[in-house]
Amino acid sequence: MTNRIIKLLCFLIVVHCITAAAQTEPKLVTLNMPTYPALARQARVKGVVKLTFVLPGNSGEPATVEAVSGHPLLNGAAIESVKSWRFENHYAVERKYETTFRYQLSEVEVPLPGSPTITFKSFHQVDLVSDLAQPTVNY
Repeated sequence: MTNRIIKLLCFLIVVHCITAAAQTEPKLVTLNMPTYPALARQARVKGVVKLTFVLPGNSGEPATVEAVSGHPLLNGAAIESVKSWRFENHYAVERKYETTFRYQLSEVEVPLPGSPTITFKSFHQVDLVSDLAQPTVNY
């Protein structure tokens, strides 16, 4: 009888460990909408910015946000965006994550470009598409 109880307890511990390991990632709950830097838009700079950030254990605030690659005119805006993110994070240990911002231009020129179109595939990928500002001509 004792042997069966020990086996049952071991089984329950294994199931609990597997369930804990299979937890979903932290859930992004709030953020400031990312921006397409005006200077980058005017210079027609587009591209991919790859970032890493750390979520401390049981904390929802990103720490150590760093650009791994990307154009200098785009990196700062992507970093500031990630710093504004807040997560629901139940992990007890610190974890490192990666995210990618894809900055694209629609090639449509408008007098005053509005906010970019933003698509979140998850917190791992953010796509921004912006219109171009028409050049101003002074006579």
